[in-house]
Amino acid sequence: MLNYKEINWKHEKGYKIRKYDIFIDTIAASKTREEQQAKIEKISLVAFLNKEQKKIFVSICRRLKRNDKTFYQNKNLHATLFGFGPLKEKDYERIQKRIQQFSGKKRGSKITITFDEVRPGTMYSENKTLIPLHGISNGTVIAVGDVVENEEFCNYSNQLGCFLLKDKNIETILGANFRRKFPTVWCTLGYYNKQKEFKIDNDLEYIFRQNDDLNSNDFRFPISQISLVKSKYKNLRYPKLIQKFRL
Repeated sequence: MLNYKEINWKHEKGYKIRKYDIFIDTIAASKTREEQQAKIEKISLVAFLNKEQKKIFVSICRRLKRNDKTFYQNKNLHATLFGFGPLKEKDYERIQKRIQQFSGKKRGSKITITFDEVRPGTMYSENKTLIPLHGISNGTVIAVGDVVENEEFCNYSNQLGCFLLKDKNIETILGANFRRKFPTVWCTLGYYNKQKEFKIDNDLEYIFRQNDDLNSNDFRFPISQISLVKSKYKNLRYPKLIQKFRL
């Protein structure tokens, strides 16, 4: 049985960081499978990993694929600053201009993303408080970085979020409580393309246990730019670039 610490905050006014100890022994990917393949065009602001940075995760994904051929590896590995959801073109053009203004003010920022572990993604209860469910994963495999090791990235994202909402039109579009859902950094490596849930066997558990403490400089990635993209897939298959912003 795999054990992890989950850190998130409630998606409501007056955010409060919450920490949970959870265990996972079952993977249920049917809902995630549908979400990843849903063709609803959404807008995201992300930091893509470059070819060299992706290599070490590609190696882990290959092991997962050899263990279970239904594992689908994401090609466009990235850390998400914000997922804006489906928007009208005039709305994301306003957001695009606002991000460009912020980027100009913050030019020269140095950001390094650090990942601590690779683990099964969390399944949440069907409400807005982000309560993780014990025993079951949503079918994704993610690399996660703690907020302490990613203070620069989290601060940059939070400052940008506040800057966006100072524009009253954008606040109306996104809502006054808009912000990142998690006070962490994460990258979705892939997901299990299965309809039926399955138990984590010894071989799969061994792979996750070997990657539950990534205390290595190999998992520290400097980020020099962020990208505003739109995609009809949650995992950013075939992303259409709107604009790149240099840090």
